[in-house]
Amino acid sequence: MNASLPQKNLSRRTLIAAIAVAGGGVAFGVQPLLAQEAKPAKKDFGPGGPAEAFKYWLKVDADSSITVGVHMAEMGQGIATSLPQLVAEELGVDWHAVRFVFPRNGEVYYNRGYASLQRQEGTGGSNSIRAHYVMFREIGATAREMFKTAAAAQWKVPVSEIVVDGGRVMHARTNRSETLGAMAALAAQQTPPDDVQLKAKSEWKLIGQGVKRLDTPAKVDGTARFGADVILPGMQVATIQQCPVFGGKLKAVDHAPALAVKGVTKVVTMDNAVAVVADGYWNALKGLKTLKPDWDYGTRAHYGVAEMNADLDKALNTPDAPELLAKGDVDGTLKTAVKKASFEMQAPYLAHACMEPMNATAHVQDGKVEVWAPTQGATLIVNGIASALNVDPATIRVNRTFLGGGFGRRSDGEYAVQAAVIAKAAGTPVKLIWSREEDIRQDVYRPVSKVRMTAALDERGVVQAWDILNASPSITKRRFPEMVKDNKDPSHLAGFVDHPYNIKAMRVRSRIVDNGIPVGFWRSVYHGQNIYFRESMLNELAEKAGIDPIAYRRLMLEGNARFLAMLDDLVKLSEYDKPLATTKAGYKRGRGFAIGNSHGSLCAQVADVTVAPDNSFVVDRFSCVIDVGTIINPKIVEAQMESSIIDGLGMTMFGGMTPKDGGMAEGNFSEVRFLRLVESPLEIRVKVKDWPDTPPGGVGEPALPPTAPALIDALAKATGTRLQALPVSKQGFSV
Repeated sequence: MNASLPQKNLSRRTLIAAIAVAGGGVAFGVQPLLAQEAKPAKKDFGPGGPAEAFKYWLKVDADSSITVGVHMAEMGQGIATSLPQLVAEELGVDWHAVRFVFPRNGEVYYNRGYASLQRQEGTGGSNSIRAHYVMFREIGATAREMFKTAAAAQWKVPVSEIVVDGGRVMHARTNRSETLGAMAALAAQQTPPDDVQLKAKSEWKLIGQGVKRLDTPAKVDGTARFGADVILPGMQVATIQQCPVFGGKLKAVDHAPALAVKGVTKVVTMDNAVAVVADGYWNALKGLKTLKPDWDYGTRAHYGVAEMNADLDKALNTPDAPELLAKGDVDGTLKTAVKKASFEMQAPYLAHACMEPMNATAHVQDGKVEVWAPTQGATLIVNGIASALNVDPATIRVNRTFLGGGFGRRSDGEYAVQAAVIAKAAGTPVKLIWSREEDIRQDVYRPVSKVRMTAALDERGVVQAWDILNASPSITKRRFPEMVKDNKDPSHLAGFVDHPYNIKAMRVRSRIVDNGIPVGFWRSVYHGQNIYFRESMLNELAEKAGIDPIAYRRLMLEGNARFLAMLDDLVKLSEYDKPLATTKAGYKRGRGFAIGNSHGSLCAQVADVTVAPDNSFVVDRFSCVIDVGTIINPKIVEAQMESSIIDGLGMTMFGGMTPKDGGMAEGNFSEVRFLRLVESPLEIRVKVKDWPDTPPGGVGEPALPPTAPALIDALAKATGTRLQALPVSKQGFSV
């Protein structure tokens, strides 16, 4: 964790494929890869051709340990282990010799899965492995070939006879070998090859193994540095209050009451906020609480639940909603259908409520800005600070820390921009920490969503066509407005447009609801709402048809070998064919099911519940099969499935933010409930499976969307009541 790589913003013209010696080790250059939307990338040598290559990804030390630069945010999902695992596999080193480091921002560290975002540095969409699987293997393979070339030259033997394994370069015929550390300087002088041969799956020793996480020791002994852990010489601490009405502005505030508080040194005002700087957080908070800002609430101070519901209904009832997908003759199929069924469902706003509130530390001096932040979006921070302080983006450095929860929230970077503005005004380094209430009430929420679905059914009750109409705010329109054309946001209906089922005709329409409440990426984004809607509809249709829900899906998935194999595994894992055991008098048992498909992976789940006479319930067992294509680290995948299930169940049971007086009503964990240990499933079963010749899929998000419909189905089987809105706790159930 204390390893370092050279840190600088790299010039495209001066970046060459030489290998830099740094920190006593040797840093190897490898060719960059073309940014594609989460697909294994083809080589992209950059505008300078093969001479322009990456330098700052890998360092080999004298003791033969290697350090891998991990440019993706580590927020608990294990990417600081999985990416180095790919490098180590191809280079041929033992796992105990592997380290990692978070590099500072730099143009080489863009996310290769953000094709449409023009080399943005950021983490999201469960694409860290999907977008960098080939690239990080090529980093290791390139270094391996350079070691082989160096050894062949020194020993005067053919390169083809050299082997790198176990951290050593070896030549069997002459019985010679050397450590990577001893050979590193000579290897550094070799020209990186244009092409490398990646190892066959049969040769893998690390990929596919549940090797120990590299970040665990530091998190256990307290040396892992999260954003809130940053301490700088002369640093002050600030906290902030933003206008409680979304879109409101600060008119005026008297600084004197805060400045009278011991330890407070400065009050800083912004367009929509006021911050207090002090010698510590508590004095800053105490000073902030003395202030009485005069806010301009604008026209939204009245906005609440009634207005939100009216906006959603208006969007659904206004004709000619933008069409995002059309296939087959939907109207004709509905007209001639044996049966038709219609549904209307709603999912609420959700807060991220990361355990580590929004925070960042900034230092502005001599025309340069340095930031330390738990972030999923370094580029947005750089651009935001450059605009706010009117400085050259090249003068801004962003130091990445561990994240105490991300879930998409930290892909927004306004808290870091605020820290820089405050630090400039204070004239010292400043750590800005949002209070818990500020963190929850000034979130960028998962959008509320209301959907109207109509299905045409055949004589069996199986779907032949569906007509989907959705009303929801648009994350894309807020974050990347240039990507929304004609008021159409294609991401709005993820989960509907990319469904796996054999449906002859479908129409998918969506209307964007602009109500002023800020929305942002939340774990699984629109798949979270839409797979809940989709699978809940199919479960209810299966029940009305008198068909088991898994059997119903099999009818709709005929010919889809991969999905059908996953269902077979789920039936075995969950003991689905075994009837639920009887329980005591007055208690009822139920078993629910759902499928999810998102972020390049497939997931299927079964929930078993017991419901008491008072409608309180226990999740007895939750079974999950995840097909990720190629498995990198099964232990990490399993942990992410458990995490997603717990997160998804908490969201389903308790999640929901309440618009009130132009802001949000809830403001702390007493009101924003998450699943407690005693409320968690008594048993969670997970099977991680692969699929031949398939690139790796994402694992941080795909298991969350089917959790809600599986639980809703289980409660319906137990009680006969099918819920059409979330959360469960507001629909007559409790845990």
